[in-house]
Amino acid sequence: MSARRTLLALLILVAVGIGAFFGGRASVTTSAVTTTTSPRAAPFSPVSVTFISLDTGWALGTTSCGNDLSCLSLRATTDGGHHWFAESLPFSLLKVADRNVDGVPAATYGYVPNIRFANARNGWIYGSLGVPIPANDPSSIVVSLKPVLWSTHDGGATWKRQQLPWAYQDGPVLDLEAAAGNVFMMAMNLHDSAEVESTPVGKDQWRATNTTKLNIPAGGGSFGGAIVLRAAKGWLVEGNDRGISGSAQLSSVGKWTAWTPPCEEVGDSYTVPAVSTTRDLVALCSMGGFASAQTKFWPRGATFGSNWLYFSNNGGTTFTVGPQLQPSKDYFYNMLGSPSPATVLLSRSNGVRDDLLASFDRGIHWRVVYKGQIVYLGFTSATQGVAIVQSSNRTYRMIMTYDGGRTWTLVTF
Repeated sequence: MSARRTLLALLILVAVGIGAFFGGRASVTTSAVTTTTSPRAAPFSPVSVTFISLDTGWALGTTSCGNDLSCLSLRATTDGGHHWFAESLPFSLLKVADRNVDGVPAATYGYVPNIRFANARNGWIYGSLGVPIPANDPSSIVVSLKPVLWSTHDGGATWKRQQLPWAYQDGPVLDLEAAAGNVFMMAMNLHDSAEVESTPVGKDQWRATNTTKLNIPAGGGSFGGAIVLRAAKGWLVEGNDRGISGSAQLSSVGKWTAWTPPCEEVGDSYTVPAVSTTRDLVALCSMGGFASAQTKFWPRGATFGSNWLYFSNNGGTTFTVGPQLQPSKDYFYNMLGSPSPATVLLSRSNGVRDDLLASFDRGIHWRVVYKGQIVYLGFTSATQGVAIVQSSNRTYRMIMTYDGGRTWTLVTF
């Protein structure tokens, strides 16, 4: 193993040792949606959600399975999230995903699992599985995160585990997204870089599709990456808390080519752009990033560490600066949503509580629309969206909006 891979493995293990979940708080301020689940059913804690239309979606999460353990579970909706019902998962997945690793399921040790569907028949479960490895100290627990991928092409009736011989075997699948008849998956490869593989949604014929090298971070926090798709357009970034180490955009022939990320000129902070149309993108840039010097491209009056919105109306070719986020002492998570060009939602912490903020005039005015730490935010349309909120007791809740982010309703399962 190269020195860089050794460092990456150590960083991932350190992140795992800190805890299997992010900390956070959530307070419910809206009424719950009725469901078909029995009141005596074990509580369902959603960790990932995907919608293919305003009506149809799936949520992957955990339920209690005895002896203070949680097991992987799947729910589905056909009426826009108002009612949810249980669906089966393959025994081959549950056998390894529910294995006890230091008191938690292997599938949720370190990185939570994710689910995506492209349509009613084709879907994927991806992420990592925690696998204990021998340690010199018998009292310590060392876990390797193995990349995993399951696919279904019959609406979940059967699932098949995909082999990933090209992927580095001590790290997760970073992201997987589908649009316009294709699905794209990103993970670290065997050559000290990230790789994007693609296949038609109805097949398992994966092939490399990035033509530009996606370097992995040389240090810092855990390695991460994200793919953002809108129709046949796409953008991706990967890196960590020290900035973006690789970025690309999707060409008209389905290849990932070189792309300048939105914050590169002002500090290269790690940011995942939110996309409302194929032309309209918004990003959050922190001046100076991890340790960059001030440049002539900073907005007038900007200070080190200040956060500013950047907008693009030409598909990410160029970005122009928007308003600064206030108060400057607050921490703004890299969790953006933009269901329409003028609407921006983001997650903020003021040191006492976490909030979901919304602006409907391109960041000029803001208001709190939900209280809690948002760990996932996505929109199916300009009006309907879904978010996952993490609670302080290591459980997750799901909230939904049907009015473009102005109000949010707690979903019960």
